[in-house]
Amino acid sequence: MIEKLIIDADVCLNLGSSEKYRFLQLLIPRLSKKTYIHKCVYDEILAPAFVKDQLVELINDGFLEIVDESILSLEERTTYQAVYNSLANVMMNPRDPRKNHGEVSSLAMAKTISIPVFFTDERDLQPIIDNILNTGLDDIICIRIINVIEKIKTGDIVGISRKQAKAMWAMSGKDKGVFDREVWPIIG
Repeated sequence: MIEKLIIDADVCLNLGSSEKYRFLQLLIPRLSKKTYIHKCVYDEILAPAFVKDQLVELINDGFLEIVDESILSLEERTTYQAVYNSLANVMMNPRDPRKNHGEVSSLAMAKTISIPVFFTDERDLQPIIDNILNTGLDDIICIRIINVIEKIKTGDIVGISRKQAKAMWAMSGKDKGVFDREVWPIIG
């Protein structure tokens, strides 16, 4: 189980967008001892309503905590702003300032308060993090849905079946055929 992680909007929307399958609520308590979400990410998730419902239930049950700059000391705010600016220079387009704002805010918070894992499904983000943020001190790694499925498959995450993992995979917009052939083939 991961000690601490911060979650991105794409994961919330992918895993939480089914009223019938409440995978966000199923997965988060099994994945991490403490999960955080930046307030700007939480606020940007408006629809479908069942995503927000699951987030609220995770907060009420103590599995998820909303964080923003208001929790930081003056020194930490300075660090946060410097990290935010470094990432924003690479990841944000001045003509579309809301694009990637959640990722930049989450990563700046992760670096500032030592959250070592960012749960996102952005495939090209780790090289940016390695180049800008990872210095050997409080490094951050990205985990994606494929990594979570592998943890379910190996038994590192318990209480989630192959069938549920496949549904999570599909809800994340990924090909079920690839799941069956490459990710978690049925043997025998």
